[in-house]
Amino acid sequence: MSRGRKLIGGILLTFLLIALQPLNHSAHAEYKELDMIVSILQDKARVTEQINTRTTISTITIQAISPEISHVLAVDEHNVVLATSHEGNTVTIDTLGASHVTLTYDANIVTKSSGVSTVNYNSVDINSTLVLPPASEIVSVNNIPNDISGDTVSLPSGQVSLSYVTRTVSEHVFTTKWNGTSYSVAVITASKIENFNYDHKVNNLSFTLDKDAPILVILPKSLLGDQYAVTLNGNATHIKYYYQNATDSWMRIDPSSSGTVEIIGTTTVPEFFSTPVILAASLILLISLIQIYSRRKSGF
Repeated sequence: MSRGRKLIGGILLTFLLIALQPLNHSAHAEYKELDMIVSILQDKARVTEQINTRTTISTITIQAISPEISHVLAVDEHNVVLATSHEGNTVTIDTLGASHVTLTYDANIVTKSSGVSTVNYNSVDINSTLVLPPASEIVSVNNIPNDISGDTVSLPSGQVSLSYVTRTVSEHVFTTKWNGTSYSVAVITASKIENFNYDHKVNNLSFTLDKDAPILVILPKSLLGDQYAVTLNGNATHIKYYYQNATDSWMRIDPSSSGTVEIIGTTTVPEFFSTPVILAASLILLISLIQIYSRRKSGF
């Protein structure tokens, strides 16, 4: 009898476990988290997550990467704003039959001590892409990244703890000579600037940078003219003119990567001749004018 009871009990327990198994995975059946981008903005982070949802459900619950979140916004595939609520790191979204949701929020996950910033968060079951500020240098990370490209770090799911430092902006002044005159070119950026070169024959200057940090260039107009084309690694890149006066141009360059920046003058810079050359040219012109005048007076 006792053996029969044990058998019946085992069968009932098996059926109970089978019945409960769908409940354990019901949340995952309601939605699928596709990707997550965590962008560091000064002392906070902006989180953007893409989620596919079942159209037959009206509400989903998402685990945020931190209990300290704010400015929560969810929109569906038609950019219709969806109602949300959150408590701690739990975010509830009224999907109302949406098939896709873009969730964004601010997260308080950045701390700073002795010049070193540390990011701590938990991405639970999804890989994350962490975008650090420009000109950042990683000091330590708790897990081996999937990939690192510039200031972008791809990380596996789970707990993330990454420390980094950010270079301060500094001014690099380069002096070049042409036709006996010295010209100063200032490059202000957090990147490391090297291999500065000026070539009057092709009317350009170039330098290399090791980061994609923004660059402010102060350039004498008498060196390359007052209109410019800029390339990064041979490809045209956007520039913004901040200010120009009679002698200099201030321009901002936003590189998309490290590499070689080339600034090309698109207007012709006038050649400056020495005094003997100018006097000789003036004398020739004067003789020509005298000859023309003499012919007119003689009737020829």
